[in-house]
Amino acid sequence: MPPRTQRGAATPRRRTSLARRRSRTALLFVLPQVIGLLAFTAVPLVASLGYSFTNWDLVAPSPTFVGLDNWQHLLGDDRIPAVLWNTVRFILVGTSTLLVFSLVAALLTFTPRRFVGVYRAALFLPYVLSQIAVGVVWRWMFNSQSGPISGIWELFGGTSPDWLLDPATAMPSIAMVTTWQTIGYGMTLYVAALQGVPVSLLEAATIDGANRWQRFRNVTVPMISPTVFFLTVTSLIGAFQLFDPVVAMTSASAGPATAGGPSNSTRTIVLYMYNQMFNYNEQVSGLGYAAAIAWMLALLIFLVTAVQFLVSGRWVHYEDPTASGGRRRRRARR
Repeated sequence: MPPRTQRGAATPRRRTSLARRRSRTALLFVLPQVIGLLAFTAVPLVASLGYSFTNWDLVAPSPTFVGLDNWQHLLGDDRIPAVLWNTVRFILVGTSTLLVFSLVAALLTFTPRRFVGVYRAALFLPYVLSQIAVGVVWRWMFNSQSGPISGIWELFGGTSPDWLLDPATAMPSIAMVTTWQTIGYGMTLYVAALQGVPVSLLEAATIDGANRWQRFRNVTVPMISPTVFFLTVTSLIGAFQLFDPVVAMTSASAGPATAGGPSNSTRTIVLYMYNQMFNYNEQVSGLGYAAAIAWMLALLIFLVTAVQFLVSGRWVHYEDPTASGGRRRRRARR
């Protein structure tokens, strides 16, 4: 009897020791990622908040504390609504077309057929390319004097617009390019979502007399709504951070300092933040004011994302289709 008691008492100790060793091993693997997160994300985040209360032109030995001056100037800066409106214009064109065209591409390439993998790869390829390289190429293509788009336009007897030189068409042109580059990414997510739509639900809808559009609207769309929600949130966050395509397609040889034209019609909030960071000709500018703009943008993105999560419960469906179908059938019997 005593030996059994000793063995029984030793077993929990060995299990505890093994669990501790596993925990330490797991922490060793996670530690490099945690250190990188703290060093390159948490520390700069806190530092930027501190810099937002200072004035520093990066030339002086140290920043000067100015309190809430940067924030007060930010609230009264009449250029902020203009650059935010440019961002909204990009969202209205770029985000909406991305959601729609990537879904269309997914529907066209969802059904297995010959060379479907080649079609998917061709649509996804632009997503892995550099935004600067893509912007430079499309800037040449939009050239109203020698670009191929203008040549095709004139081939059909029309007069090509000044795509990137007209304030009315510059931002929509940039939005179309970003949609073209990211459509493969959205297509990939949509294809994965479409593969998760139960065939039984579609067959049941067909038996009930639903046509193709009704099956798509009442069965497919609710089932892929989490993917639509994910793409909406991430694309809006990316739209608020738009920078590289604008610089590549609108800047002169001087770089980002000359980007945002024509007539500031494509100057986004991030580009304006960059310009103010290296602008020392104004009383309130430099690193401190740029940090205040960055925090304002972060709060704006947080609010927009929070609103999307609040309203998502009305149209995003995460329920098990089998369970929900069972509940609907039980309600019908009653």
